[in-house]
Amino acid sequence: MQVVFQITSAAPEAQKALLGQLGNLLQYFRDKQSRIAVEVVVHGEAFNLLFSRDNPFAAKVEALHEKSVSWLICQNTIRANQLEMSQLLPFAEVVPAAVGHLVERQAAGWAYIRC
Repeated sequence: MQVVFQITSAAPEAQKALLGQLGNLLQYFRDKQSRIAVEVVVHGEAFNLLFSRDNPFAAKVEALHEKSVSWLICQNTIRANQLEMSQLLPFAEVVPAAVGHLVERQAAGWAYIRC
């Protein structure tokens, strides 16, 4: 099973909900003793979720990364917000365009969840 999540909201309650959903999903597949690949595509206003400073969710994001969740951020979002890679959590990966990545994943059969 392969799942890609999309988040665009900077709202703490939306980000907290995403993190909870990820934890529940991983536990579900662990209980079934099944493998799952999970990516989270972060773009738009959600970029703060992958910030290393002043991020109340940084430890949870890192813990999920250690459980094999891949965290991707959009290059267009980086440019639009004048971010520097040094501001992001070290495991964040850059994709050229979040929407393009999401379309490719869905075309390849990945399940899609928008948070």
